[in-house]
Amino acid sequence: MKFLAIPVLLELISVALAQSTNKCVSEFLGYPCCSSSNTLVYYKDDDGDWGVDPATGDWCGITKINDASCWSTKLGYPCCKKTCTAIEKDNDGAWAIEGSHWCGIPAICSGSQPSQPSQPSQPSQPANDFVEDHRKQCQIGNIQTSVNNSKLPDPFKTLSGKRISTKAEWTCRREEIAATFEKIMFGEKPRNPDKVEGRKSGNKYTVTVTNKGSTASFDVTISNAGTAAKPKPAIIGLDQGFGMGGSLGASTNGLDVASITFNTNNLAPENNPRSGAFFKANPSSNAGTIMAWAWGVSRLIDALEKDSSAGIDVKHLAVTGCSRLGKAALAIGAFDERIALTIPQESGSGGASLWRVGAQVNRQKGKQFVQGLGSAATEGNWMISSFRNYDGRETTLPFDQHMLTGMVAPRALLIIDNAGQEWLGEVPSNYCGQATKEIFDALGATDKYTYTQEGGHMHCSLPNGQFDEVKDFVNKFLLGKDTKTGKIDYTKNTQPINFSKSEWIDWTTPRLS
Repeated sequence: MKFLAIPVLLELISVALAQSTNKCVSEFLGYPCCSSSNTLVYYKDDDGDWGVDPATGDWCGITKINDASCWSTKLGYPCCKKTCTAIEKDNDGAWAIEGSHWCGIPAICSGSQPSQPSQPSQPSQPANDFVEDHRKQCQIGNIQTSVNNSKLPDPFKTLSGKRISTKAEWTCRREEIAATFEKIMFGEKPRNPDKVEGRKSGNKYTVTVTNKGSTASFDVTISNAGTAAKPKPAIIGLDQGFGMGGSLGASTNGLDVASITFNTNNLAPENNPRSGAFFKANPSSNAGTIMAWAWGVSRLIDALEKDSSAGIDVKHLAVTGCSRLGKAALAIGAFDERIALTIPQESGSGGASLWRVGAQVNRQKGKQFVQGLGSAATEGNWMISSFRNYDGRETTLPFDQHMLTGMVAPRALLIIDNAGQEWLGEVPSNYCGQATKEIFDALGATDKYTYTQEGGHMHCSLPNGQFDEVKDFVNKFLLGKDTKTGKIDYTKNTQPINFSKSEWIDWTTPRLS
């Protein structure tokens, strides 16, 4: 095909930007726009999304000129209309100056010889955003393993040093944070196994995973499931053989949701991790048990997503657990975007509690008042063995736990804490709760986050005073009912909480567009 010369292309771009919002990128490359009803994406490249005209079998363009070329308008800058020559490039794109003002060079101005989309032998499926994560779409840069920062690291600063300004940028910033936790604390989460299957027998549901020649199976228990025609939302309750399926108690009574009891011992028992299904399927992995459990829940979702006979609505799943299983519930929700609601309960160190603040409390007390990093890093094989090297060096961590809780955003997160448990860290947990709010606020998701802390009860025994938060979150984010969420309650603490934002946060919270 023939390609347009740059001056002609720029003139067409200028006319299109001035007169129409319906032009397609493909029209400047010699292909027609797809019809408004033809939005099936068969191919993606630098020029946007491509479809196929069913009448002719020829390529047609789906991406509008304003969607692809005017990327800079989202950042408050116009598109360039007179030049294709960049004078500066950054992670957003190529920049030039017109009329003494910065402008973004349109994406279709990338060269005078744009490549023709290659003909795929088998049309791909439409883009699907209901995915475990977006790792394959993001380029992860160099991960620092040591910093010098006594304050909480900036969750909005990318590995390249640039701060994000849009919600779209959060997708890959979130993946950077995830990759950092994997490298330093949890170990890498294996992705994309070759095959996952599920089989239902009564209340027992068996998941079988095949990965690079290795096969492993594990069972979960499903209660009160729906049907293929009317699937039900479900709460995945983490368990270690006690048959409890989480520790939310009677707070979920009367809510029409299914219950999935997930025994983490089936994936990786703490005292002998390699005897479980995770390491049978991933024999070369060095991940800790928490990541092994997270991998197992992701494979369960894989199976349920393909198996309507299980009667589970996978678009409305919650995960919960208490204590060590609270740490796991948080990691599961952080590392799988298909979880609609994450409820870590009394998760303590390694969960929704700040390493830096816990270390400060212990220094002030002159003893290990709060479980320290060295203790948590060696208990239960939860984390990779090298993580213990940060004990006493917490300020060198390139993250803190507000970034793990923040990974859940903008999905729903309810953090439940027990104010009277010293070992869990009343102060570092509370401070983590307050720092996490900054991330949800930045994403415009304030109503999807609640932190609640109440004392005067046994460990992992949810008090009546926290029942309402659970019911409200389940009703809203699993059952689609209109309830009030997003309230932060610090009134039930056993000691004064004096969070000084300036002491711990030296970054500003953006309002992501």
